[in-house]
Amino acid sequence: MAGLLQLREGSAAWLLAHEVRLFFYDMGESKSGKKRKRGMSRMSKLLIIAMFLLVHTAVWLVMRKMPVLKDEPPAMIMMGAGAALFVMFTFMLSFGLNRSVRALFERGDLDLLLSSPLASQTIFTVRLTGIVIGVATLFLLLLTPVAHVGLILGQPRYLGVYPAIVSMALIASSLSMMLTLGLVRWLGVRRTLVAAQLLGAASGASIFLIIQLMNHLDIAWRQKVFAQIQPLLEPGRLLSEQSMVWLPAHALFGSPWAMLVMAGFGFACFKLTAYLTHDFFVRGVQQAGGVSAASITAQARTGGKRKGAQHQFKSGLWRTVVIKEWRMILRDPQLISQVLLQLLYLMPMFFIAYKNGTVLPATAAMVIFIGASLAGSLIWVMVSAEDAPDLLLSAPSSQRIIRNAKVSAAVIPLLILIAPLLLWLVLQAPLTGLMLTIAAFAAMTNIAMLNLWLAKPGSRAQFNKRGQGNWLASVLEAFSAMSWAATVYFSMQYGWMGLTPLIAVLLLLGVAWLMRIERNAR
Repeated sequence: MAGLLQLREGSAAWLLAHEVRLFFYDMGESKSGKKRKRGMSRMSKLLIIAMFLLVHTAVWLVMRKMPVLKDEPPAMIMMGAGAALFVMFTFMLSFGLNRSVRALFERGDLDLLLSSPLASQTIFTVRLTGIVIGVATLFLLLLTPVAHVGLILGQPRYLGVYPAIVSMALIASSLSMMLTLGLVRWLGVRRTLVAAQLLGAASGASIFLIIQLMNHLDIAWRQKVFAQIQPLLEPGRLLSEQSMVWLPAHALFGSPWAMLVMAGFGFACFKLTAYLTHDFFVRGVQQAGGVSAASITAQARTGGKRKGAQHQFKSGLWRTVVIKEWRMILRDPQLISQVLLQLLYLMPMFFIAYKNGTVLPATAAMVIFIGASLAGSLIWVMVSAEDAPDLLLSAPSSQRIIRNAKVSAAVIPLLILIAPLLLWLVLQAPLTGLMLTIAAFAAMTNIAMLNLWLAKPGSRAQFNKRGQGNWLASVLEAFSAMSWAATVYFSMQYGWMGLTPLIAVLLLLGVAWLMRIERNAR
């Protein structure tokens, strides 16, 4: 890109072109057992182009039947668009936090850049610009079809999508960077990695949880909530039609003054972040001490222990392996955030349970399905992504005990997680609660054993794409989880006759056992 545009080496534009190139490479495909590719494959590019054109076609079919907007849209449409943009902003913030952590601490190139002739102010500004580009690109791909189709239909006001999304990306990226650097100052580098990943996951799921909570509130509670909000919608109040709260929506629909204000505020946030946090950015990088992904992992695994610290080993191989696995998970910020995101989506199940006074069969089935899926994720990390498999195999200890300990390390935390719901069920309906507890333990152990039998070596970086490296294990895991969920659902509906899906569970277990990878069984 730099050669095509003839950018001067060492300039800010040249460095920004490098940031864009790295963003493109980050979108590359990484499959287990295959060499990582730089950038997307040709098939992936064609698929994205086809989807982009398909979205344009769908938007055109919808918008051609809509009335032409000559003036600003009605208040309800404006407020609905504003609420949607607020939801989008939370996802921008989540994405910005993840990219800020990666840009500052995981790429490991800042020491080299700061030792170059480039000004540190330029380096930080370009790095922040790269985060803005990464945040804005995804959402522009989603919404720009509206702008393009609107222009074709003679409604250029929809071009306000561009300044609205770019301005929101500037604000979200600036907040993400300031929050990340603030966490470094408060918690230190290693703890910031965990905190930023957790905040990113929580901010993305918070809107979903709020919507689910509102859906499961009683009518009386909803009326109270809306009664509190209603006065805020009156003219001159916080949520009135002309309030600055709806400024992004006005910009989205092409209001010139709103676009100018949003653009000015976004660039002001960007410049203030680059100027006010620049010095601390340099100190943060120095504090990280040239942190790279490998050094962060090494520091996390040592736990940041001081020299001379005394280690006290507890007796018992099973206990030692379980605690070791839990510590490894707690020291992996990316894994924690990914698992936490799955756990957050489990919370609406509790709302349903307490609202209805009894647990609906569908709710119980979903609890079993999600718990089994999480067990599969955890055991994959403990077995496939084991950092020292050869060391464990050569240890003078029973491999059966080690494998059982790994299964326990995956299942116990999840049982503790759903323990409040199970205990409440046992108190309300002892037989139902006991059956659900047994089913939960059996389903999680079943999924863990499937992964244990069919596990292939992998790395934690491949967590989100683990199914690509071992499709058989992924298919068996998914069908087993669904079979256990179906067993719970139908048994609660039809009694003992509903246990028929257990046949599928046993068949899948048999297939996994026959296809298992032979290991040392000492």
